[in-house]
Amino acid sequence: MIPLYGTTDVGTERGTALPTASAGENLRLAATYLLPNYLKGVFRGRPRVAALVARLDTGRHAVDTMRRMRRRHGRGPVMVRGTSGPTLLVLEAEDVRQVLAGPVEVYAVDTWEKVTGFAGVQPDALVASHGGQRTVRRAFNDSVLDAGCPVHRLADHFLRVVGEEAAALLGPRALAGLDAAAFRERFDRVGRRCFLGEAAADDEEFSLLLGELLAEANWMGARHWHAARARRARRRMMQRQARYLAEADPRGLTGLFASAPRGPETAPEAQLSHWFMALAAVQAATVQALALLATHPRHHERALAEVEAADREHGARTVAGFCDMPYVRACVQDAARLWAPVPSLMRRTTAETRWRGVVAPGGVNVLVPVGFHARDGERIDYAHRFAPEKWLDGTAENDWAISPFSRGEAQCSGTELGIQLATGFVAEFLRGGELGVSGVRLSPSRPLPLTFDATRLRIGVRATAHPAEEGEVA
Repeated sequence: MIPLYGTTDVGTERGTALPTASAGENLRLAATYLLPNYLKGVFRGRPRVAALVARLDTGRHAVDTMRRMRRRHGRGPVMVRGTSGPTLLVLEAEDVRQVLAGPVEVYAVDTWEKVTGFAGVQPDALVASHGGQRTVRRAFNDSVLDAGCPVHRLADHFLRVVGEEAAALLGPRALAGLDAAAFRERFDRVGRRCFLGEAAADDEEFSLLLGELLAEANWMGARHWHAARARRARRRMMQRQARYLAEADPRGLTGLFASAPRGPETAPEAQLSHWFMALAAVQAATVQALALLATHPRHHERALAEVEAADREHGARTVAGFCDMPYVRACVQDAARLWAPVPSLMRRTTAETRWRGVVAPGGVNVLVPVGFHARDGERIDYAHRFAPEKWLDGTAENDWAISPFSRGEAQCSGTELGIQLATGFVAEFLRGGELGVSGVRLSPSRPLPLTFDATRLRIGVRATAHPAEEGEVA
């Protein structure tokens, strides 16, 4: 007999059906949520499309659509038509925990979208793996990325890297305003230096090739005529990467490969592509945190005071200083909550699952709209405001429905490392001077928008003169 996974209710008949979305509901869900998120780019952002989606305010319409579906169908997931077949849309917070805390053997992560998209980029990546392959690849990823450790073993070097790359943006360029491309350029360098080693710092060609492959992955194999071009780009990227693996820098993640557990199917060289893709989510959370701090004086004052105190006690860009910045870290986490870099977590079931006594067959997709749950004003009172304190007191941390970086067995192995890099970057900007922002409308006096448009964003930093310097000028 196939085991059932999920909550159980005594006396509920096995044949009871899950609620099914109507044709109109499926159409609204596709128009406001599925299609916009696909068009924005699943693997690599499409800035022009993202700008259009922001103008149409699809985020607000998507939340309204899901709320109406929950009111009509009650608790439990609703069967909808997803991008790759029948899909259980999880609209109840407690059901999110069932999925994310469930075993990956049942709530598998290698969905059609991931397998198809990564086929041309890196088919052996952890995110597209299942079964024994996933087990050995996960062990390798966990080891190299120090999964679950708040401070990576190479944190000393990594914090210096993000400090240097952030500082390179300050000065006259920052005074005029920095756009998303400027931040992406610096985060690409952070990735190359921290992942591949210092020898890769200036290898822009590697980043361009990877970007080309990720942009093609957005099409999920639909553009067959581009397959040969993608294979050439992947071959060239892997050749460049191989040089850094052959002479592994002990200050980079590749320097940890030799000591990490591996098996015949681990494919260590194949894991790097996903780390670079995940770094884009770290960049998004960083920029969002800076925009929020620039527009929320009370939070900015507290974060700046924390950075200054840590610097006085331990020195700038140190591990000890980073550990004394829990509030800055919480600002990054809440920025990711407000505008989740990955708004949907997809799974596929490999066995029957139970939802309050109702049985769903195996072989269906499960969609957890974490962006919706994090902004569900009917459930949480801080849904539409900047609330880093909710991470400090455990409210957000203990809420499985708030999962900007996933949770459970499928949580990203590099979650802690990513937050560390983002926190170090934000801290350097706070040291740089007074923050300013244009292109987005954020204010502590009104609910924050459901869509964050980074395409028009400009982050400015004006150096703050010390009292002695002001006296000299006078």
